Amino acid sequence: MAQMRMLFERIEKFSASLTESERQVPSVAGALGEIARDQAARDRYLAFARDTDRAQVRARMVQLARSFGWLSPEEERAEIARMIGDLLAGSSMGSAEVDLVCSLNKDRELDQERQGFKLAPWQASKVTHAAVLACLGSAEARARVLQALTSPSDEDVQIAQVYLRHRPIADVKELRVVAMGIARMTEIGAQVRALDTLARHYLSDRESLAELARLFPLTKSVSVQRAIAGIFIRSDYRAIAKPELVRVLRQHRLKSPDGEDVIDVLIRRLQAA
Repeated sequence: MAQMRMLFERIEKFSASLTESERQVPSVAGALGEIARDQAARDRYLAFARDTDRAQVRARMVQLARSFGWLSPEEERAEIARMIGDLLAGSSMGSAEVDLVCSLNKDRELDQERQGFKLAPWQASKVTHAAVLACLGSAEARARVLQALTSPSDEDVQIAQVYLRHRPIADVKELRVVAMGIARMTEIGAQVRALDTLARHYLSDRESLAELARLFPLTKSVSVQRAIAGIFIRSDYRAIAKPELVRVLRQHRLKSPDGEDVIDVLIRRLQAA
């Protein structure tokens, strides 16, 4: 197994390169069939995969086992659920693990496994754990992650940002709550990250945009102002009171330390719209 781990990437690449017609060639089909029937190798391989300390590698090993015929679709899902359970039982999760779980559940096939995970209070309070459960379809955990997007902790905001790349905000009520929360943030770095996350949602809700317009003259950070401008530049111009917004931008913009920036671009586009 230690040798296999050293050659894993080559094995994975070779398996992925085999076309369906190549798999039907008698010599290839015979070799693959022999591998699929090797129960001892299967058991050693899966035991080794479960002991791997990197979740991303473990998930790839499980997927490779499926391609070898060592796991049925149901067994593959069970192995992935087991890996997620091990992640939740630990305390060292980060944004990479949240990204992985959301990616693995892009088709929502793992939502049914969520009920099998029971968290201790200290686990339930962690944003990473909430984000993993939210990736598995938990509405309660999603609310916790959205709250984390407006927290003073840049690390928590980053976790929420990763989650929202996979499960963006579509509900107007959620957008408005988030916009109001961002406007109340005091930690500049976290606030800019939260604004950048919101920019990817291409806002068209008038109330959410109005909340951000009110923030523009209040902030003392040019980075925050630029982040707000980045949201407006991606938004639906029909939802913006253009002359009033242009006046606010011109009157309250902070001096740019490095010349023309996104605020200037926004002003020109609003005037031309």
